[in-house]
Amino acid sequence: MKSLYLVLSLCFLISCNSTSSKSSEPKTIITPAEPNRFGVQEDCYADRKTVKIVGNRAARVLVVGGVTTLDCYELRERYEPCQLPDWAVDGTEVVISGVTKTIKENERRAGTPFFISEIKKK
Repeated sequence: MKSLYLVLSLCFLISCNSTSSKSSEPKTIITPAEPNRFGVQEDCYADRKTVKIVGNRAARVLVVGGVTTLDCYELRERYEPCQLPDWAVDGTEVVISGVTKTIKENERRAGTPFFISEIKKK
């Protein structure tokens, strides 16, 4: 019985070790080169480094205090987009893709800077 626990423990440790080495590998970052669907060609956060790629995430448009954010409620993340289309008003459910940008030191924002490559109604 003890040998069974030992074998199971070793298998668990080996599987944990193999996944942690894969996650430490650097990931390729690709920024959109073409204009997005509603014609914005330039990134309003061009002076910032790209942090990660976001693909096909459900979000809700929130307007609070004159600031528009995209609330990815399932992942508990908020993004502050460069520009939204006219139909994206407060409460609209959307599916978004794009890239997140860095937040500058001593900067306070409603959400993470976000450059939208694709947005559509849910």
